[in-house]
Amino acid sequence: RYSTEANRKAAALHTIIPLILFYAMPPLHDAAVAIGRRGCDALRRSTLVNLRPTSYDAKTNASRLYANHANGLTHHRSINTQQTAFRCLSTSSSPSSKPQSDEITTESKDKSIFSKLWDKYSFEGQQKRIILGERLFRTAQYRANDPRWFTEARIPYEFRPRHALLTMHVWFLHKRLLADRVDPHLALLVQEELFDILWNDTQARIRAEGVNELTVNKHLKDAQQLTFLQCTHMDHCFQEFANDDKKRFEELAGVNWTYVLNSDEEAYNDQLKRLTMYIEYQYVNLLEGVPDRYFWKGRIPWGDIPDFANMKDNKGKKLKEVGDVAGLEVLPQPWRKTLTDAGAPYYWNTDTDKTTWKKPS
Repeated sequence: RYSTEANRKAAALHTIIPLILFYAMPPLHDAAVAIGRRGCDALRRSTLVNLRPTSYDAKTNASRLYANHANGLTHHRSINTQQTAFRCLSTSSSPSSKPQSDEITTESKDKSIFSKLWDKYSFEGQQKRIILGERLFRTAQYRANDPRWFTEARIPYEFRPRHALLTMHVWFLHKRLLADRVDPHLALLVQEELFDILWNDTQARIRAEGVNELTVNKHLKDAQQLTFLQCTHMDHCFQEFANDDKKRFEELAGVNWTYVLNSDEEAYNDQLKRLTMYIEYQYVNLLEGVPDRYFWKGRIPWGDIPDFANMKDNKGKKLKEVGDVAGLEVLPQPWRKTLTDAGAPYYWNTDTDKTTWKKPS
């Protein structure tokens, strides 16, 4: 019923180290407090009777915590998404002439435990990954919302196909972060931030659909399950058929048909082939083509959208051009449509930073 002597010594060490950090290294105050709190709890558990209830199940508890994260019950960041977060995107379209003090070098190096704690708990570290996560997400969002997907590519302008397109581009960034060799620890933190931003954005888009507020969390959970399934299926395609191009292409076409085209029985094979070739291209582009110095600034050169001109139906007949798409807004450059957390749309000028509730003409 008591912890071992070794555990008590380790707990005491976790209590002493933060005191040294707190008084000798002021910039690490946040990390010291976090370690100290954990050390004190461990020391208390190692010296008192174990009062853990017999009904406690570690596996069930872990599953409950994962379910909480999957349900979108994540922390809320104190960052103004209408101003600060969106301004981060200004560097994604044009290179900056001023050197940035927080620029990450492209030399891979092992980080000490103190550097990792600084990245995770310090104000500067949290600010850096929030800004980078916002930049990466907005680039994926901008590409996924390109009107050509819904006009030339004939993808239905509905919630699920649009969410699947966004998930696809977030998955590309997710794979690049997993393969990062510049700063793997920070890359994992940015990846968590990227998905947190995706859930917040998904929640706003669900509210924009006009659903009852009491059902928002239920719809969010459904969207998250679809997101995880789509990402898992795409992982499977590139892992299981890495050396079989033909089989991988067929499996990716099935993923596109299931999620992007919403299992439409009347989908065109020509359309599926061009969408699948786009995935093959972007996968190589993100993992091998984008330089580290651009990626770590949130500047993603996505390349061109596939040419969907002269598509043919499944009988070989050339398809007619698509006219206006119901619900699709084509805005003049450089205006972009975005949503508040409540799902209300407003418009943002990326050149002047001006925002307005009224649709620009």
